[in-house]
Amino acid sequence: MLEPRFLLNLGIRRWLAIAALVLSVLAVVSGTSHAQSVIAVDVYNKKIHMERGASVKRPVGGLAKVATALVALDWADVTKVPLNTLATVSPAALQIAGMNTMGLQPGDQVTLRDLLYATMMTSDNVAATALAAFVGQDILGRRGRGGDPIAAFVTEMNKLAAREGMANTRFTNPHGLENSRTMPLSTGADMAKLAMYAVSRAPFRFYTTQKTRAITIVRMGQPQPMTLQNTNALLGVGSIDGMKTGNTPQSGGCIIATEERQGTLMKNAQGQQVLYRHRMVVVVLGSADPFGEARGLLQQSWNAYDNWLRQGRPVTNRQELLASFE
Repeated sequence: MLEPRFLLNLGIRRWLAIAALVLSVLAVVSGTSHAQSVIAVDVYNKKIHMERGASVKRPVGGLAKVATALVALDWADVTKVPLNTLATVSPAALQIAGMNTMGLQPGDQVTLRDLLYATMMTSDNVAATALAAFVGQDILGRRGRGGDPIAAFVTEMNKLAAREGMANTRFTNPHGLENSRTMPLSTGADMAKLAMYAVSRAPFRFYTTQKTRAITIVRMGQPQPMTLQNTNALLGVGSIDGMKTGNTPQSGGCIIATEERQGTLMKNAQGQQVLYRHRMVVVVLGSADPFGEARGLLQQSWNAYDNWLRQGRPVTNRQELLASFE
C-alpha cells in the first residue's frame, strides 16, 4: 500500500507538471520565446518587429538547405539546364549521415526537380548532396576545372550568402549537418536575409508551399513512385506558406516561417492608389518547440506591424532595418 506522503508528493508532481504545461502554452500564445535566437521582419519594408539574439552565430541545421535550393535554382536559370534532367546518386552521397527519407541507393536516378522537392520538403540529406554534386560538377566543367564538386557547390552557397549581406554565415556543406571539420554557422538575422531573397523567387516558393508531392525514383531502369510529406507542420495554418524546418543535435529545433496577408490599397505621397503587400518572415533557432514558438511569434509580430502601420511607418533607428542589422 502506498504511503500518504508518497501520494501527496505524487499529487504535487502532477500539479507541477500541469502548471508547467499551462505556462508553456501561455508562453506560445503570448509570443514569449524560449528559443536561442528569434527575429521577425516584414519583407517589403525590411523592418525588424521582433528580435532576440539574432546576431549570435550558431548552427542552423537543415535551414542551410534554403541556400542549397537557391544556388541550384539560380544555376538552372543561368545555364538553362532543364530541371527534369536525371542525376545519379553516387556512393559518396550515401555516406552522409542523417535523413534519407527517399531511401535512395547508389545508382538511383532522380530528376533535379524531385531532388529539390526532397531537399526542401523532407530535408533529405542524401538528396541535397546528390543535387549539389550534380550542379557542382557542371559548374567545374563549364569553368574548365577539376576538383571536388561538393566543395565547388558550397563555394557558390557562400557567394550567395556574401551577396545577400550575410556577413556572419559560413556554409560548409549542402545539408547543414555538423559533420564537417569546420562547423557550419549562421545567425537569425542572416537567415532572415536569405529567406527574404528566397520568397522573392517564385520558383523557390513552388518547392516549399506544398504539403505533399509525388515524385519518381528510377532504380535499375524501373520507375518507382513515391509521395513526399512536408515536414513543416505550420504549412497552411492561417496564411503560412513556407519555408523550411531544421533539427540537428547542435542546432536544436529551427524553422523559417513566412506568411503573406492580403495586400491593401493606399494612397502614396503623390495621391496615387498603390497596392501595399504584406509578408512576414520569422526565424526561430534552437527551440524545443519551433512550431509553437514560430506561430506565436508570427502573431505577435503582425500585431507590432499593424501598430507600426497605424503610426505611419516610422523608422527612427537604422538598426530597425534588416539591411543594416549586424
